[in-house]
Amino acid sequence: MHAKKALLVIVLALFLMLFLGIIASLLFAPKGFVKVPFFFGQVAIIELKGEIVSDKNPFINTSAFDIVDALDKAEKDPSIAAVLLEINSPGGSVVATKQIVYKIREMKKPVVAWISDIGASGAYYVASACDLIIADEDSLTGSIGAISIIPNLSELLEKLGVKVNIIKEGKFKDMGSVFSDLGEEEKRMIANMLAQVYENFKEDVLKFREGKIDKEKFEKIADGRLLTGKQALEYGLIDEVGTREYAIKKAGQLAGIENPTSRYYRPSSQGLSGLFASAGYAFGIGLKQALAQQQIMIR
Repeated sequence: MHAKKALLVIVLALFLMLFLGIIASLLFAPKGFVKVPFFFGQVAIIELKGEIVSDKNPFINTSAFDIVDALDKAEKDPSIAAVLLEINSPGGSVVATKQIVYKIREMKKPVVAWISDIGASGAYYVASACDLIIADEDSLTGSIGAISIIPNLSELLEKLGVKVNIIKEGKFKDMGSVFSDLGEEEKRMIANMLAQVYENFKEDVLKFREGKIDKEKFEKIADGRLLTGKQALEYGLIDEVGTREYAIKKAGQLAGIENPTSRYYRPSSQGLSGLFASAGYAFGIGLKQALAQQQIMIR
């Protein structure tokens, strides 16, 4: 009787050790390591849609930090073997974009980017950080560059009879204000900032896609132009053209799984009051940015 109990305990202990071993291998195995499918083996689909921003806008954009959180959850979820980043975005804020790039680069699980309608500028920057880029052949990508759009409302305000008094300490404290035109020195300063962002963008793409892209060819098309998926493939900006289903399959293969299942990872839903509050906040932030400051965008 005691021997049977002892045998049962040993069997249960072995099963527990096997289970813990599988969990550990899924969580801590290096990127590209072939994982045992067992009852694990899903591809997490994370959507990157609209302009890339830091603040939440529930109607148009997804916050970069929501994407980072989703990637983090997928990394820690033992049922997830790989991630498909489904991209349909023209780019956005430099800093917001880089938060997603940093997170992808530290992921241990394979991350595949699939570009649907558009994955340009900052959105391509994000895609370039992934292990594999697949795009629809008629999608739009590229647009590698940086831009800062600064409106000047001074003449309009003058016609409306509106006068603005600016009191400042510091010669350039109102640089980029919509209430006055930019001076030549100010234009040079902003151009220098854009040049830094542009060079960092190009350097990172070349580093992320080392061995897949020719530097000379890259420099020829890294001038802000848009390319179709088919054209991007010719220049080495992407790895393959294909459908969403194909991209899911490739993500599974990178994790050692031939026929993976998939499920969406989306930001947590919010109630009606939270929706209106977020919408109001996003409108206020957008108005503030439009009227009071310039912002460097990679788009």
